Amino acid sequence: MNRLALPTILLACGAFFASGCVYKMSIQQGNYLVTDSVSQLKEGMTRSQVRFLLGTPMVPDAFNDSRWDYYYFFSSRKLEHPLKRRLTVYFEEERVQRIENQGVPTQTDLDQLEKDLQRAIAANKKGRKGKQQEDQPATEPTGSPPPPPTNEREKEGEERPNPVPASDPLPVPVGTPSGQP
Repeated sequence: MNRLALPTILLACGAFFASGCVYKMSIQQGNYLVTDSVSQLKEGMTRSQVRFLLGTPMVPDAFNDSRWDYYYFFSSRKLEHPLKRRLTVYFEEERVQRIENQGVPTQTDLDQLEKDLQRAIAANKKGRKGKQQEDQPATEPTGSPPPPPTNEREKEGEERPNPVPASDPLPVPVGTPSGQP
């Protein structure tokens, strides 16, 4: 009995520890929509114009021809939660009546995100300057002028480039994006 117990325990421990080494591949399904294409989508466009911009929907609705759903799903072990996006285009008399966007970024969204990021960086810089001034002891002004500018940018009054790197882009999908040749 003891002879079988040790190999069984070793085999179970080996299987348990080896299970963590299993490769989990990324899964991408649906229509990957490009931000530029989604930004160009407008009410009043024809079906062929929508098809040219976004491509054909991956899952057509057999019972409702006046609605096109573009789904996108991306799962990876690097992401805590999978990306789920949906764009629904409603047609009336062969023209786009309305658009429902759930999670697909447009160029306007990206522009607003960039503006918000720049405001946050500026506010952070102001906050740090104020804190540094509070931390420094008050000194008597010596009357000496500030040092002269050392490079061309300072002479022209330009700000230094932003040292904060841009955020990581979304994972690049496999294949070509819909709407692109």
